[in-house]
Amino acid sequence: MNTNQRAGKTFSFAVIGYGPSFNMAPQHIDAILRHPAFRLTAVCDTSKERLAAAREAYPHITTFTSADTMLKRTDLDLAVIITPHNTHAPLALKCLRAGLHVVVEKPLAITTGEVRQMLAAARAKKRMLSTFHNRRWDNDYLVLRDILASGVIGDVFRIEAGCNGYHKQRDWWRSSKAVSGGSIYDWGAHFTDWILSLVPAKITSVTGFQAKHPAWKDYTNEDHSEYSLQFDNGCLATLTMSNLSAIDRPRWVLRGTNGSITAAQKSFVVKQYKDGRLWTTEYPFDNAKSDWHAYYRNVCAHLASGEPLVITADASARVIGVLHAADVSAHKGGAPVIPFIR
Repeated sequence: MNTNQRAGKTFSFAVIGYGPSFNMAPQHIDAILRHPAFRLTAVCDTSKERLAAAREAYPHITTFTSADTMLKRTDLDLAVIITPHNTHAPLALKCLRAGLHVVVEKPLAITTGEVRQMLAAARAKKRMLSTFHNRRWDNDYLVLRDILASGVIGDVFRIEAGCNGYHKQRDWWRSSKAVSGGSIYDWGAHFTDWILSLVPAKITSVTGFQAKHPAWKDYTNEDHSEYSLQFDNGCLATLTMSNLSAIDRPRWVLRGTNGSITAAQKSFVVKQYKDGRLWTTEYPFDNAKSDWHAYYRNVCAHLASGEPLVITADASARVIGVLHAADVSAHKGGAPVIPFIR
């Protein structure tokens, strides 16, 4: 159905996954409920305790311990999936095939095979599929995007990004590679979405590298993950996500033909040579305001009135194409891999 034909409709939505981690489900729900055309109808979770918490917060809802049962017994337009990474694809496919629009917490899925099935199901049913890449509206990213758009450092040819520290990972599902996909699928999914948004070019190859602390054996994720993306415009981007690095590095370093950008604690520092002199300019992060509600403002407007979707299924799929290719490359000793979705 064409979304433009749905203006004036009331949209019924459900949340699958009401786990306690980060209070994520209420964040999604409350953001959607800011839009009067949307009403929360159901919550699904395997934990009866969590369902009791959902009913206490939203007394009017119906709760389910099975997604299959929920889809059979309720009339829904939208499903929001907030569950461990390895369940994203199976649950999204059930919802899409049942005719629902779907929002998935990041990452969209773990493998490109899963992503291809999800894209095909969304196309077949003519339904929206999107990933909650809310950090596309983080203030530091917005400032960085605007600096690059101004052309102040010229053409970007090198990007280095990531987070570094030295510590064991938490003992929960996010540290299980079979469930999470690997440590780079967490914050690395956000960074990958940022990088792909900043470089509007085709990826020609991905190389990956991983390392694990020999004594930290109580979880299966890597302790250091990195990849390099080669774009067809000549830009090379490297992402490093490490909890095995005793030396910190800036969150962002970008080099362009006319200057460079480095992330400081609360600002970006731009250095450029102009008229034979080195000029330094500081761009505070608070030049922009983080706005995570922008994601659902866009999703709701897309469904209600046909506003163009910002975080599209194809954009979300490219992120997984990179992360999956990086993992494959790492297991091949760092051999270059052409991303499966690019």
